[in-house]
Amino acid sequence: MKRILFAIIVAFLCPFLYAQAQTDLNVGGLVMTENGEEIIGATVSIKEVPGKGVVTDLDGRFKLKEIKSGQTLVVTYIGYKKYEQKITKSDERMRIILHEVIDNMDEVVVVGQGTQRKISVTGAITNVDKKDLHVPATSVSNMLGSRVPGIISVTRSGEPGNDYSQFWIRGISTFGANSSALVLIDGIEGDLNRLDPEDIESFSILKDASATAVYGTRGANGVVLVTTRRGKAGKLRVDGKVNFNYSYSPRMPEYVNAYEYASLANEAAVSRGLDPIFNDVDMQLFKNGMDPDLHPNVNWHDVILRHHTWYQQAHFSASGGGQVARYYLSLGMLNKDGIFKQDSKLKERSSNVKFRQYNFRANIDVNLTRTSTLTLGIETSIQDRNYPGYGDSSDALWQACSTLTPITVPLVYSSGVYPAYGSDNNKISPYVLLNMTGSRQYYGNNTKMNLAYNQDLSSITKGLSATLLFNFDTNSSLSENRTKWPSLFYATKRKRDGELDLNKVRDYQSQQYSNSQYVDRKYYFEAHLNYDRLFGKDHRVGGLIHYYMSDYKSSGNTTLLTAIPKRYIGLSSRLTYSFKDTYFIEGNLGYTGSEAFEKGHRFGTFPAISGGWIPTQYKVVHKLIPWLSYLKFRVSYGEVGNDQISGSRFPYLSLMGSGNSGPWNSGEGITEVQVGSNNLRWEKAVKQNLGIDMKLFNERIDLSVDFFKDIRSGIYQKRASIPAEMGLASMPYANVGKMKSWGVDGHITYFQPIGKEAGLTLRANFTQSKNKVLEFEESIKSYPYQYTAGYTWGIQRGLVALGLFKDEEEIRNSPRQTFASEVLPGDIKYKDVNGDGIINYDDQIPLKYSGIPEIQYGFATEVYWKNWTLSVLFGGVSHVQYYAGGSGYVPFEQRETGNILKIVADQRNRWTAASFSGDPSTENPNATFPRLSYGQNANSMVYSTFWLRNGAYLRLKNVQLAYKFDKELVKKVGMSDASISLIGENLALWDHGDGIFDPSQANGNGAAYPLQRVFTLQINVSF
Repeated sequence: MKRILFAIIVAFLCPFLYAQAQTDLNVGGLVMTENGEEIIGATVSIKEVPGKGVVTDLDGRFKLKEIKSGQTLVVTYIGYKKYEQKITKSDERMRIILHEVIDNMDEVVVVGQGTQRKISVTGAITNVDKKDLHVPATSVSNMLGSRVPGIISVTRSGEPGNDYSQFWIRGISTFGANSSALVLIDGIEGDLNRLDPEDIESFSILKDASATAVYGTRGANGVVLVTTRRGKAGKLRVDGKVNFNYSYSPRMPEYVNAYEYASLANEAAVSRGLDPIFNDVDMQLFKNGMDPDLHPNVNWHDVILRHHTWYQQAHFSASGGGQVARYYLSLGMLNKDGIFKQDSKLKERSSNVKFRQYNFRANIDVNLTRTSTLTLGIETSIQDRNYPGYGDSSDALWQACSTLTPITVPLVYSSGVYPAYGSDNNKISPYVLLNMTGSRQYYGNNTKMNLAYNQDLSSITKGLSATLLFNFDTNSSLSENRTKWPSLFYATKRKRDGELDLNKVRDYQSQQYSNSQYVDRKYYFEAHLNYDRLFGKDHRVGGLIHYYMSDYKSSGNTTLLTAIPKRYIGLSSRLTYSFKDTYFIEGNLGYTGSEAFEKGHRFGTFPAISGGWIPTQYKVVHKLIPWLSYLKFRVSYGEVGNDQISGSRFPYLSLMGSGNSGPWNSGEGITEVQVGSNNLRWEKAVKQNLGIDMKLFNERIDLSVDFFKDIRSGIYQKRASIPAEMGLASMPYANVGKMKSWGVDGHITYFQPIGKEAGLTLRANFTQSKNKVLEFEESIKSYPYQYTAGYTWGIQRGLVALGLFKDEEEIRNSPRQTFASEVLPGDIKYKDVNGDGIINYDDQIPLKYSGIPEIQYGFATEVYWKNWTLSVLFGGVSHVQYYAGGSGYVPFEQRETGNILKIVADQRNRWTAASFSGDPSTENPNATFPRLSYGQNANSMVYSTFWLRNGAYLRLKNVQLAYKFDKELVKKVGMSDASISLIGENLALWDHGDGIFDPSQANGNGAAYPLQRVFTLQINVSF
């Protein structure tokens, strides 16, 4: 009976026992860092069961049994963030990644040839938050201006594929052959314009000698360091970004119509005593449009331009890995069309401006052993461009729009033939240039492959490591030209039978094909030994020994001499020491060789030293100044070198070649074609920097400012003071130039939390860079102010305008102006600078600024509330000037060609004689345009302050409104993150110009692709 009862009880309880067994789960696996290194001794426990847990073994592994479903697994390790995960099923192959906790003291930044703790950096280094670069842009270079202190940048074109910014670190410090910064992407020279911003992991600007000395000659003008994203141990992560962009030209020149043009032409002629250009019949025909052949009225912008264009950007990446290997793969695409409008009836092949860029990147890291890592990086950038058949850009189209007036030629003659005023491209209608000259295509490919081996040498001594890197870099391109021309005609009258009297100005040319190819390759090898160790608690010592060599050759080098591979070799070192993270000292030494100098003088030595002091490490400072969270002083002094000589290799060689000889150069023989310069030495820059870093009020305010000075000596110039009697075939180079640059740059950030779910960040940055030429070899001048030395490099020069002449009496009582045979009231009056009673080119003086800004600044705000973020960026420049005069701006300077701006038709903007207008008030002494002249008036065309404009501006560069979806919501559709943003770029502009041209490109007078205003819908997703 007992047995039967026991069996019944067991049968009754069996389902419950089975269910209970199902809740007992087993888990196990591996605990790793982001780099795949196993963590030994990590604590693995169950949150709901105190005392239940284990530690990871020597392989970083663990096992736990009898865990209830719903309980929480907790993994902790000193120096890493706590990891928690709810357990719902058994899993003995878990891969748990712990993320390192980095405090302010141990935060790491990228420096030359390695990394350093941010607190120990003594050089002038600016680190850019990578999220500030993840905005829609054609190029990373376009994002730097007004975002990064220490950068001066300008953007001159909005053309797809050419809408890049030119930038200088701390402005222009030399007038030699090379003033551009060195750009290193993962340690290899690269092009920011080919880099996809989404691939960036860190971005640093090295500005002073201490920071750049390890790069020797390559770092003379500053260094941009970019590291790209790499895979981290963990599950597969897929990120995607898609941008839909709408763009248009916010500023476009507006030109007068046919009747306005003819009226102004008559005024220009009559006001100079000439007969009217157009009679009453002509004027009536321009007005009523009854003779479109000989009296056309064409708005060329309306003919060839669209009001807007759409383009797309996309980027996709996948990353992940484990204990052995990690990977990061990405693909980026940019598809951008120009704003030109082709005639669909003539569209045999697209000749619109188009730009396509494709980026592929693969970064793979493999742990060969516990102490060694092998990394492979492959990057490919492909560019595909399309242009009309004439020219290598769209400049010819803009030049034609600026040159051809509304009355020069019609769109097409009534007889069906196509018109042209002449055979030059600027006298052919932009309609013909766009639709009938064929097309040009450019294909370019840049591929980089780098292989690096990293070895931890702590077994020899703690803190020692070594790296070997080899890079192969190649560029190839193919340019294809499919050009053709229709027969072009010009008519000035009709025959007796009423037909047009056509004169052929260009013959028909059937489609022709040509191409050109280019290829280059570069080998680069480097090896460096790093040392970083803390002795006790107070003494930290670091060191670096770095060696590099490169070998470059190009198909563009076609002579026996230039075809020799271009090679560099260099050795550099760095030694750092800090005491109690309070006192810091760093020494750098670069030793670089160059082919530019003769044997025995090819190597240059470039030392630098820097130091730092953090008084806030003292407790007494915090007691005395409790609101001062952090204060650091930095100072550096050093030399860097430059060997770039424009257009010449091996300048120390005297070369012989064939050339003219005999009496009056009538024959051919052997002659000297290059005079050797056997005393050339390195161009050297002595750089000084004083920096201050501060954090105030519990680090709510973050402030940094640097004062710098750069003395560049031994700048290469072709000799200009050697007399012709020497009979030299060419002027040799010499180290005769000298230049000084100086200034200040810095930034300030303020953060204010507003409750638990909102906050406000304010940021501002400022850069001022001035320069002065100290020594510049040139021929003897008549007056001191005509020399280059003593003034800003590239300073605008011209006459000083004193307004417009009021009457004949003022002309008679003024110094004689020699530029034109006749000077009339309403013409520009100039100052006699040298007091000789005659105004000529000797009276042109240096004016205030150059065409490159001395000051660039930006200020931004970011407001977040719950899932919403609004950011706004303003950027501006100052201390810059440009000339608005010349072709495309001065009316009728080219007589029959040269469009006339709409502002000229406004009587308030031009001086008109009362004898012509019948109204004395039209003799406006403050007019923008002087008395009109039909044909070039040399008196008006001289560069002077009359046409000089203030190029300063403030631009609303970027506004972004972003919404991040709740994680719980996106998880339901299989995503880990998702956000959507609406972004506007170049939304508003405040400047001192006339509102016609963007001041960044105003000196082109409308003959350049305008900068665009862009609205973007951006979608980001992660899986």
